[in-house]
Amino acid sequence: MPKKFNENLMKAMQATGEAVRICKQAMVDANDESCRAMYTAILKDCERHLVMLRGEIDLHKEQKKWDK
Repeated sequence: MPKKFNENLMKAMQATGEAVRICKQAMVDANDESCRAMYTAILKDCERHLVMLRGEIDLHKEQKKWDK
């Protein structure tokens, strides 16, 4: 069975990826610039979080803690 912390990393990756997809669609659907600005800011945060999550997964792999 995978380690719980690895499962949590994968769940966070999936949820953040879904947030990116939602924000990209929301920017298309937005009806004003303030909404687009908000979704752009959220998107930047999500992309930064994805980089952090990938880095943590890579670290777990290097430390032989990754069993997914």
